[in-house]
Amino acid sequence: MKTIIMVSVILLSVNGLLAQIAPEERAKIESAIPKKAFVQPQQSRKILVVNLHVRNGEIMKGHASIPHGNLAIDLMGKKTGAFEVIVNNDSSAFEWDYLQQFDAVCFNNTAGVLFTDKVLRQNLLDFIAQGKGFVGIHAAAATFVEWPVYHQFPAFGEMLGAYEDMGHPWKPDETITLLVEEPSHPLNQGFDQRTFEIQDEVFQFRTPYSRDQLRILLTIDTEQTDMNPDRRFIPARYNDRDFAMSWIREYGKGRVFYTSLGHNPHIFWDDALLMHILAGIQYATGDLDADATPSHLKD
Repeated sequence: MKTIIMVSVILLSVNGLLAQIAPEERAKIESAIPKKAFVQPQQSRKILVVNLHVRNGEIMKGHASIPHGNLAIDLMGKKTGAFEVIVNNDSSAFEWDYLQQFDAVCFNNTAGVLFTDKVLRQNLLDFIAQGKGFVGIHAAAATFVEWPVYHQFPAFGEMLGAYEDMGHPWKPDETITLLVEEPSHPLNQGFDQRTFEIQDEVFQFRTPYSRDQLRILLTIDTEQTDMNPDRRFIPARYNDRDFAMSWIREYGKGRVFYTSLGHNPHIFWDDALLMHILAGIQYATGDLDADATPSHLKD
């Protein structure tokens, strides 16, 4: 028997979600939006943004930063002319005919098992593999799983490049130092320093995470970040000190961009990080050419 989780409000307008944002925060986001696209779109682009958060079969409120991310993505599209945004949390958005209007799907802080329908799940994978794009923000790596079980939809984790593992080593209000692994990479054009400090919740990734499959763009600089072993590290990540924060990869003929950043609302009024996300979206839509050769293979 098929189980499909349906949302009571079928189509969520961007403006409807923005009402939750304080005026001063909205002003900060508006001020930080990049003034122009990295490249001129080859054609009109449209992105499906999904925010659904499901736990134990029930729809939850989700991350407080969701409306901030929606606003930032929507304004980036409008101000740069790079794409149009449609926000839709209904599982019917993954019907094949509906998906065809989009160039990329963005999971902005989705979490949990969104739906179990095998056809809809395969539609998402085929959509990307046949030449479209996927953008994942923060809790997207905790989607189609529900801790402590990680086998609900393994193919989604393989497409994304990793699944998060519960146990955040650093709390959202702690300061960590990020390393820009490749300053010359097209998606890192917005960073003018090799390292920078940020406060945000950090995921640590389990299988299928591998540098043999991903082009890593941002990581945690473990030389400048507290690595006290009493923190909740999974052994593999504590041993290899590899805490990726952003990456890209190819999936079939399609393109995937993921960033672990985005738990805290202030991420969406950070100028450099918004440029990073915009570049990631333009990569996913196929407009920004960027080398996705996996990090362990590129040399």
